[in-house]
Order: sequence, then C-alpha cells, then structure tokens
Amino acid sequence: MNSGEQLCLACGMCCDGTLFDNVQLGPNDDATKVKALGLPVKRSRARVPISFFRQPCSALCSDRSCKVYKDRPVQCRTFECGVFKGAQGSRITFDEALRLVKQAQRKANKVRRLLRKLGDTDEDRSLGDRFRRTQKRVESGIADETTAETFADLGLAIHLLNLLAQDKFYSDDTI
Repeated sequence: MNSGEQLCLACGMCCDGTLFDNVQLGPNDDATKVKALGLPVKRSRARVPISFFRQPCSALCSDRSCKVYKDRPVQCRTFECGVFKGAQGSRITFDEALRLVKQAQRKANKVRRLLRKLGDTDEDRSLGDRFRRTQKRVESGIADETTAETFADLGLAIHLLNLLAQDKFYSDDTI
C-alpha cells in the first residue's frame, strides 16, 4: 500500500459526512446502477431534478475503505483532496498530511460531541445537516443559558472545522 492510500484510509472525511453533505450524481452516473450498489439515491424535486445520496456514505467501511470504489460516482472519482495532492506533490510530507488529517478529525469529533450534547444523535447525517437542524431547533425556541453557551461553542467549532477544510482539504493552493 502506498502512502497516498494510507493517507486516505486514515482520513475518510470526504465520505463520512465531515466534508460533504451529499454526493450528486453526474450525467454519466447511472442512478439505477448506483442504487444496485446499495447507495440510497434520491431525486430532488427541483425544476431541474438532480440525483444524489446523502453523506455519510453507506459504502464507507469501518476501515475507511470503500465497498464500491471501482464503481464510485463521478463526484467521488474527481474530488481532489488538497492534503492528498500536497503529499503526492511533495509540497508537504506524509507526516504533515497525517497531522492535518488528525487535526481535522479532532475538530470534527468536537462538533459531534457538541451536537450530541445539544440532543442531536443522528450519526447517519452529515455534520453540516446536523448543525443546520440543531441551529433551527435552538433558534426556534427559548434556550436556557447552558444550551445557548453550548450552541455558541458548536458554532465556533463548526466554523473552525470549515476554515480548516476550506484551507487544506478542498484545494491545494495553500499547502
């Protein structure tokens, strides 16, 4: 196994609901085939409907490998992780890339802990979806001081995670 494969298997955040809320199927993706692979494809009710499935991906295994890797959708095939590209292009070392992954995972785990503390235990939804649902719930009612403080901590935690993701994982410009 090469260092790039090791890095992906140590991370998995492009599939576990940390970096993305959904995977949109492209024009060359066969929704019927993707469904047959066990992915729960939905179709939007927009004027121009799109097919997608929600993250975390049901094809993500506990060892961070992908059950449908050879047949994965175009969005999965074409995502270029900035940390991965930085390590592959020797702009950062493999150890630096692993540190960035661990840093992002700690931030994501903090978000998960705060979401659970605020009553959201739906681990089958992306962090972004869970945050927005919690935000609506907290903002629609009268929150006590403890809930308000925890929600403020959650807002900061998701913001810091998003900054790191934008800076390091979605692009390779700054690595």
